[in-house]
Amino acid sequence: MPRPGALKVHIPFHLTPWSDEAKYIFVARNPKDCCVSLYHHTENIVGYRFEGSFDDFFEIFIEGKTDFGDYFDTLLSWYEHRNDPNVLFITYEELKKDTKKNILKIAEFMGPQYKETLENNEKVLQDVINYSSFNFMKENFNKSYAEFDSMPKGLIKNNPDIPPGVRHLFSAEGNIFKPHPEGVQVVRKGIVGDWRNYFSPEQNARLEEKFRERTAGTDIPDLWKDVM
Repeated sequence: MPRPGALKVHIPFHLTPWSDEAKYIFVARNPKDCCVSLYHHTENIVGYRFEGSFDDFFEIFIEGKTDFGDYFDTLLSWYEHRNDPNVLFITYEELKKDTKKNILKIAEFMGPQYKETLENNEKVLQDVINYSSFNFMKENFNKSYAEFDSMPKGLIKNNPDIPPGVRHLFSAEGNIFKPHPEGVQVVRKGIVGDWRNYFSPEQNARLEEKFRERTAGTDIPDLWKDVM
């Protein structure tokens, strides 16, 4: 892979390849919205063979049996390293609330020259804000995934310009995503608080209890005191 480059993973700290020369940005999202988002992700992809309801998925999530493991194991593993010089621990909710401020924060973490570029060039800053916005990603990512999903499988499988992991995923027989009236919906809503449309009072109480138990002795509850 050309350097510098970016990799996206969904795994705990101890499973992530480590280098003192690399920069790690961990984006934490409140567990309730995370549960809803992962439900739709799982339900949307044919390969998961998940035909259950949200209530069914809630049990999988709260038991820590999703394909990415226990939410709290991952959260706490990165939280412990939040003060490492090459780790930036930030929340999804922060990014939504003040995108510009946190883009500059990320740029400074990556290197002072990046922040300086954004501060001295308003067009570049606005381009970064636009290209990282939810609306831009929803329109372009969903369109790109739909195009991949409709391409002849052989064309994908034998295309050296497509990363191996993407080739493997999209060259499988049949469609990758379930039919949807609005087309492929990999990027869905991106809002804060959508959990309120899904959680029953009993589910909310159960996840609140687990949240308190797993985050006891940390300031993690303060991260989401206004959204949970």
